[in-house]
Amino acid sequence: MCPAVSDLPTLRLFDLDLVSAPKAAAVSALLEMPRARLAFVNAHCVNVAAGNAAYRRALQSADLLLPDGAGLELAAKLHGARFAANLNGTDLGPEIAKDLAARGLSLFLLGAAPGVAERAGARLQQLAPGLQIAGTRDGFDGLRDTQAAIAAINTSGADMVWMATGVPHQDLWLAEHAGALQARYVMGVGALFDFLSGRISRAPLWLRRARLEWLWRLALEPRRMFARYILGNASFLVRTGLHRLRHGRSRDR
Repeated sequence: MCPAVSDLPTLRLFDLDLVSAPKAAAVSALLEMPRARLAFVNAHCVNVAAGNAAYRRALQSADLLLPDGAGLELAAKLHGARFAANLNGTDLGPEIAKDLAARGLSLFLLGAAPGVAERAGARLQQLAPGLQIAGTRDGFDGLRDTQAAIAAINTSGADMVWMATGVPHQDLWLAEHAGALQARYVMGVGALFDFLSGRISRAPLWLRRARLEWLWRLALEPRRMFARYILGNASFLVRTGLHRLRHGRSRDR
């Protein structure tokens, strides 16, 4: 993708420039950029990036990095800073969809299990009346042939692509292939299709407000999420403390 420029303020943490702006400002700035590759960054992403140089480079080369979750909020506080908002994909996705609808822009959904993207698209059209779903393609057979997937996206005429194949795959794939995509905007969205489709239920609002949504995910999928949330959260806290000792307070831009 061509270089994109944004005037959004950022906080520098873990060698990443993370957007620190209200939700509405972040969405508006994104859709006013000529082209952009966007990634969400949570505690798990920071852990993965520490051991995966290619993924780390994919994040560092993205045009916008959005702080996702309580882990990043805590890290900012320990570095003497504060994010303007928690810009997690589950909440921000529908807001982006509404702005796409208002601007007459279309969306392609790529990833998740067969049928999930279609159900997610239908739900988005309920949340954002008038939204154009340019196409969908699952993350299994739909991604076996990379060139066929790229051709399908380009043929659809989509203005934005959301990719839901998880970290680090989605951001590595987009970093490698964004230049071949004609869509103006691309972003990795993790489990968003699963939430929108109803395949995975979201935590009750009181848990989300308490920044404990991860406990809900752990309860729903204990085997799959144990390493990510129990071991991963402990690792992230250690990594945050060491980063604070080495680098001091975060730098605003």
